[in-house]
Amino acid sequence: MIQVGIFLFNEVEVLDFAGPFEVFSLAKSEGKKLFHVSTISEKEKVITARNGLKVIPDFTFEDNKTFDILIIPGGYGD
Repeated sequence: MIQVGIFLFNEVEVLDFAGPFEVFSLAKSEGKKLFHVSTISEKEKVITARNGLKVIPDFTFEDNKTFDILIIPGGYGD
């Protein structure tokens, strides 16, 4: 299974990470999921996205998780 990581940071645009998360999570071939999607942040345990949405990443950089694909969504950052 292909490992997909979505980088989260404070002030990330919600649609920029939620859209790809949904699309990759639902992709199948012959009834089998193609991707395993996880979220990752630099060090934060709770990320505050645009307009105050709170998100808890699956991993931080300290976890040394590797991905086949890394998605960097848009947003202002802090």
